[in-house]
Amino acid sequence: MRRHLLSLSAATVLSLALVSAAPAAPVRSADLSGKSICWDNGSKSSYGAGGKYSNNMSGEGTWSMTAGGVHIHTDRYDYVASIQKLPDGTFHAEVPSANIKTTGGYCK
Repeated sequence: MRRHLLSLSAATVLSLALVSAAPAAPVRSADLSGKSICWDNGSKSSYGAGGKYSNNMSGEGTWSMTAGGVHIHTDRYDYVASIQKLPDGTFHAEVPSANIKTTGGYCK
């Protein structure tokens, strides 16, 4: 009997941990529009409300939301970034074509 109670207790703890862990969500236009994100790789991306994009490493251009992620087009680069908003309000971005993975948050 005691063994059964311990198993039930462990299962309960595990299920509570899974329920309380909120998953990352794909970034929405409202998360980016008019805002700047400072990335841990040293870059700063600004997403203008009208689709204007600026980054201290890749230059000036445009951004738009697509089914595959955030499409960034500058004079130097054209790529789609998969950006997730994490439960704590930070962001995780991946650019598979450039082997880039970085995290960041709204610039202060």
